[in-house]
Amino acid sequence: MICLKCFHDKTRIVNSRQNKKYPTTWRRHVCTRCGHSFTTYEKPVIHLPVLSKENNINNFSIGKLIISIARSFNHDKKAADFYSYDLANTVQDKLLFLQNKHTISTQDIAKITHSTLQNFDQIAALQYAAQHNLITSQRKRRGRPSFYYPENDPGHSSQQ
Repeated sequence: MICLKCFHDKTRIVNSRQNKKYPTTWRRHVCTRCGHSFTTYEKPVIHLPVLSKENNINNFSIGKLIISIARSFNHDKKAADFYSYDLANTVQDKLLFLQNKHTISTQDIAKITHSTLQNFDQIAALQYAAQHNLITSQRKRRGRPSFYYPENDPGHSSQQ
């Protein structure tokens, strides 16, 4: 590991801990030249195949997910800057549990991201659902349109 202060290429690990719930490792590094100490959080690289709408198989991109989540925070730009990365990591962790059960589709990613956003910010969840066609508008009378979840989605009801 390269030292962040003097860029020397030799550091030693003085402390290391595994996370019990997630596949991450916390490590304390100390530079052998200048003595500067810093912490790293190591996470394995994930190759997650995703089935697209066109039946193509692509690798999962956390960058695309971060941008997609940030777009749903139109009402709060600060929240988009601060929380998009952490929310995307939460979704990625949930996707890892599904990886062994079946092939993950872009629709699965959208549903998991939407449910994660619902627990975090209702307005962002609604904007995300509208961007990814998880909800449709229904105009019965003049005024504000009402939104409902399609009947084929058992995880949501129109009374939420």
